[in-house]
Amino acid sequence: MMAMPFLSVENLRKSYGTREVLRGVSLSCEKGHVTCVIGPSGSGKSTLLHCINHLEAPDSGRVVLDGQLIGYEPIRGRLTALKDHDLERQRRDIGMVFQRFNLFPHMTVLGNITLAPRLTRRMPKKDAAELAMRVLESVGLADRCDSFARQLSGGQQQRVAIARALAMEPKLMLFDEPTSALDPELVSGVLAVMKDLATQGMTMVVVTHELQFAREVAGTVVFMDEGLIIESGAPDEVLVSPKSERTRSFISRLLRSDTGSFE
Repeated sequence: MMAMPFLSVENLRKSYGTREVLRGVSLSCEKGHVTCVIGPSGSGKSTLLHCINHLEAPDSGRVVLDGQLIGYEPIRGRLTALKDHDLERQRRDIGMVFQRFNLFPHMTVLGNITLAPRLTRRMPKKDAAELAMRVLESVGLADRCDSFARQLSGGQQQRVAIARALAMEPKLMLFDEPTSALDPELVSGVLAVMKDLATQGMTMVVVTHELQFAREVAGTVVFMDEGLIIESGAPDEVLVSPKSERTRSFISRLLRSDTGSFE
């Protein structure tokens, strides 16, 4: 028998009213693999991430991470939604970084990072602080541990948000356009942290418009449009020699608005 992928997304469908946002999306990701998802606004990329960690319950289909069905359990031959505390336990394995940083402005950087480990994992304060300092060191911000979020640049805040997710020691990291809210000069610091995570073997699904990053870091690039995966493959296949005219058009338009070509 073939081994099951580390992350398996199978035929996800999701609608809001009469609008079907995901129309049968399937993808897989091996452990330590980076998948970058690209596509126009409204194509379903963010909804896909939200369904992977069950912030949104799909209408049908399933997500399996490391052999565990996310959001449901089989009871007497039927899938039943997990209770909130069981779902929360599953989500500890899935780190999520959003477009906006969502840091608590009244707390220090250290306080923002230690909050979840202390509340959800019942980690002692000292241990949580030591863990927080390790992840802050990994994103280059150990010296800002006592700063408040409002005292940091947008790029620094996003790196703190990454550190906060890493403090839960997740199996999988999801990134939803993590650089889209940043000024251009702040983007490189966040991308560098993400590249380091990839080098260290973190399994990642990244929704991004940073095509150069996707080409350098991804093992697989997925192009989505109108709730469907139009094309999927190695970065040079999808980004440099796409098969679909829709993919070619999107990449060409994005490159024209950026550097004009790949480096």
